[in-house]
Amino acid sequence: MENKLNHLALEQYAAEYSGLLADKLFNSKEVITGKDILEEIPVKQVGLFALFQLFEKWKSEINQLRSPYFNYDTPEVQNKLKELMNVLSKNISVPREQFMPLLIKAVEDTLLLILSPLEFYENLVESFGGSAPGMEDVKDLQKFIKINGHMRDALLNAWASNVNEGEVLDRAFEGLTEPPEDVSNLIQPFNELLPTESADFWEETYGNEPVETPIEEDEDEANFETVHKQFTSERTTMLGDTLGFETTKASLKSMLTINQKFMFVNDLFRGSQEDFAKVIDFLDTCETKDVVIKFLNSNYIKRGQWKAEAPQVKEFLSLIDKKFN
Repeated sequence: MENKLNHLALEQYAAEYSGLLADKLFNSKEVITGKDILEEIPVKQVGLFALFQLFEKWKSEINQLRSPYFNYDTPEVQNKLKELMNVLSKNISVPREQFMPLLIKAVEDTLLLILSPLEFYENLVESFGGSAPGMEDVKDLQKFIKINGHMRDALLNAWASNVNEGEVLDRAFEGLTEPPEDVSNLIQPFNELLPTESADFWEETYGNEPVETPIEEDEDEANFETVHKQFTSERTTMLGDTLGFETTKASLKSMLTINQKFMFVNDLFRGSQEDFAKVIDFLDTCETKDVVIKFLNSNYIKRGQWKAEAPQVKEFLSLIDKKFN
């Protein structure tokens, strides 16, 4: 059994949430302004993404209006276009019918940025078609993406280093030590209109056959069950002393890349950064590989929470091998 992001659930929630929000926004008005978007939408990132789409559409329309008889790239013309953009940004006026698609997309993008930041940034890289963003694009991304800003900046720095599209994400996130922002806290503002939680957007997928784990049943099973209960308590940091283990020199925490952290948190721990951190802290107190494998088999694979053949599980176990070899 694996956990994967349920895009259909995300889209359905975005549509329902956007409808409720639009009812509120357009309750006493025919059009919405830029000020309304920034001040009346309870999730700030949603408002920013809605404005981002408006500005992107404006830039696209300007490009379509370019005439072969005039030079639009001269400093004078560019300055005038910027002045026009500044004036227009203060005079945004969008009716509900035209605003709804922008709002739904903004909610979808915000949820994706919260729940699966790596996938969000993969989509962003693809949107540039293999090219690095220009200076104006960089400024826009910094202005309109506020959640997990450290990841945004890491990606922009990697792009600036002329890393090719296939490697830019790995290069951007491999050195990051700061985890993504807490999912629960980021989801909370949505509850003002339509209650939800991160678990609503993850689905369990099953293989064709039940997982069979060749583990010998012995007294260790009870011991590992006790350990599992211990590491979920507030005294996790005391486990090493309690069990008499010494932490090995190479810790799993130091070996993890940011990409692996995102994948393991989302695919193996249902998006819970806290549960992931507790398990990693516990595993780093174990003195032998055998202890680690028995713990994972007992508490995750045998219980059907992880599928042994899943690539995420295999990669997690490969880190265990590296730690003890």
